[in-house]
Amino acid sequence: MVNANARKTAKASRKIERHIPALERVMTYQEKVHLMVIEVLREESGRELAAAARFNGQEFDWDKHNSQFRKDYVNTLLKELVNYARKLYGLNNLDEIRDRRASHKAARSKRMDGLNGLSSNSDDLINDDFEQDEDDEDVEIDD
Repeated sequence: MVNANARKTAKASRKIERHIPALERVMTYQEKVHLMVIEVLREESGRELAAAARFNGQEFDWDKHNSQFRKDYVNTLLKELVNYARKLYGLNNLDEIRDRRASHKAARSKRMDGLNGLSSNSDDLINDDFEQDEDDEDVEIDD
């Protein structure tokens, strides 16, 4: 009986993968635009909600916000999303939404560069502190 179940499991795991040509796996332009608008609205609403939470001394969970926002709006029509962007954030057309997306990406890159620079500069900061401590050894402290 165990061998029969093992064989069924082995057969199920050996399913033949159907080849799907590359261009059929790529999202359409309309789908990409839809996701771009969702991402801009997600980022803008998250920034606003995070600021409100900070003001009220509360924690804001970006991961929770991101996943829930995507679930809530993934099936919303593009026209409706663009209306939200216009009403809530003054973004009147797709060009303005694209520009905002570019500014979000630039800010994220700057933050990431800052974090990467911080980790590489931390050794320099430690060395600077150590050199200061060596100089302090010459100073005599009266008890």
